[in-house]
Amino acid sequence: MAEQVPHRLQRLMYWTNAAGVPADAFAAHVTAADLRLRELLRDEPRARSYFGDRTFAAVADTTDPMRAAEAEYYLCDALIEYDNQHHDTPGQPVLDPSLYGLYEEERPA
Repeated sequence: MAEQVPHRLQRLMYWTNAAGVPADAFAAHVTAADLRLRELLRDEPRARSYFGDRTFAAVADTTDPMRAAEAEYYLCDALIEYDNQHHDTPGQPVLDPSLYGLYEEERPA
């Protein structure tokens, strides 16, 4: 699982098995998602029970692969669960829908 970080998070962010996501673009998207997450936590008290102190940066910026994998696992689960419980429209409230499909789908070899 640790070798695949941030694959699961990128799948949620881009709604595809994205291939070739440039590191600088991913870093910018992670920063923007963390800003939206902070806004959600400020404006929606019930969100804290799902997200706690999780951040996108904890996945993208953590150099220890096991800690990054753990951060990714819990963040992605919180994104999915919060969306399933509190939103009628597809997509998580902190992810930018303009990113969906931005990168080409990974092709099996």
